[in-house]
Amino acid sequence: MNEIYFDHEKLNVYQKAIEFIEWLENIINRNAKKSILDQIERAANSILLNIAEGNGKFTGRLRS
Repeated sequence: MNEIYFDHEKLNVYQKAIEFIEWLENIINRNAKKSILDQIERAANSILLNIAEGNGKFTGRLRS
C-alpha cells in the first residue's frame, strides 16, 4: 500500500498527475526518441514539483 508522507500527496490533483505520468511513460517507451523522452520526463516531473511547492504555501491568499 502507498503510505502518505506529505500533505501534497493527499491532493487529488497530485494523484492524477502521478497517474498521468505513468500513462505517459507507457506511451513514451513505445514511441519516443531519446531527445523527446528526456524533455517530456522533465516536464512531467515539473508538474509534481509545482503541485508540491504550491501546496506548501501557507497564506490563504497564496492558496486560493
